[in-house]
Amino acid sequence: MKKFVKRLIASITAAVMSVSVLSFSAFAENQTEELAAAMLEGALKREKEIDISDIVNRNKWNLSDTTAFLSDAYLICPELFFASNSIGAGNLGSRYFISLEYVMTEAEYKTAKERLDTAVNKIVAGITSDMTDLEKALYVHDYLILNCKYDYTKSKYDMYDCLIDRSAVCQGYSLAYMYILKNFLNIDCTVVYSKAMSHAWNYVRIGKNWYHVDVTNDDASTAYKNTSYDNLGYAMHEYFMMSDAFAKKTTKPHYDWNVIGDYPAATDTSFDNAPWRDSNSPIVLIGKTGYYVTKNDTLGVSELSAYNFGNNTSKTLVRIKCKWYSVRNESGTEFHDYGTCSYKKIWMSVAYRNGKLYFNTNQSVYSYDLATKKSKKLFTLSKGNKQIFGMMFTSADRLRIAYREDITYPESYLTLKLK
Repeated sequence: MKKFVKRLIASITAAVMSVSVLSFSAFAENQTEELAAAMLEGALKREKEIDISDIVNRNKWNLSDTTAFLSDAYLICPELFFASNSIGAGNLGSRYFISLEYVMTEAEYKTAKERLDTAVNKIVAGITSDMTDLEKALYVHDYLILNCKYDYTKSKYDMYDCLIDRSAVCQGYSLAYMYILKNFLNIDCTVVYSKAMSHAWNYVRIGKNWYHVDVTNDDASTAYKNTSYDNLGYAMHEYFMMSDAFAKKTTKPHYDWNVIGDYPAATDTSFDNAPWRDSNSPIVLIGKTGYYVTKNDTLGVSELSAYNFGNNTSKTLVRIKCKWYSVRNESGTEFHDYGTCSYKKIWMSVAYRNGKLYFNTNQSVYSYDLATKKSKKLFTLSKGNKQIFGMMFTSADRLRIAYREDITYPESYLTLKLK
């Protein structure tokens, strides 16, 4: 199971208690946000001891209450990426304070913040004025997946790691997702944490209802020996907009969670059986239509489909037969499924440039002209046992393709330059 955060180390003495983000209290939203705001205000002033006496005394907390609130507050304040997660709360008589250490100098923070602003503005630039909150949440979900990979060193925990270093554990994904939705897109969003799972994800409000969104688990990777591949151009949607009931029965079931803040349960099931949920490719949003690729086991084909977010309907645009194998034994026998992983579904991707969609099967890359509604084969791997394991644009006219012989072989890459 993917780990969440490293434990926080007590850094102050006297009547100070060490805060571990592994303990959650689910206190009221306004109290949690009040403490988070005070923490950030003091941190921006580079204070080592941030006075919170007024908040504590007004709310009649004791030290135990304060440390419990602090655990929650720390995890809904992604802006604290420049502070160490060695954090504590303590008191000297009636004076209560938070103790912080800093991992960046003021000059380093200024540079880091500028880089962060540039990265977020680039993401937000892809949001159009006609997008609904659902479409905005989907766009950011897919963007983070395509541009960040899971940190198997378990050392990158911040929003900054996710957006700038492009590698993070679930905390980094969750903080980045919340930061963008809440601060830039005016979409209510908070963090969900399960100590039992050692995992974190998000809780998002769309309309009047709340849903679970687990960006990390939608960004799967594949391992070959000691190397992990980030599945180029791959974005699952199994964990996007889940009800409580659906979250408990996903491939990786969610359980024993705490939502930071005082929010209602996720009882709405409207999206539990959405047509795009079975897609492991990015969903390309153009107007009110989302384009994606998936499989059809009954027909034995790969499909390019279109989903209308306005009326909740979908239709198939292109069907292409392909035979995908995942593993071969020593005699050359091909196995077309590996556990529960069907390769027609897993390794297809879709991307958009200049009026055309680009998608792949196991051997070839195709284009689909949205104006003429015609598809065309653009590229096929040379003869042999190699198969395409994903693709993604790296610039306006360069499509990077990942390929290997099967899941038991290392991955290679080539770049297709489009005219």
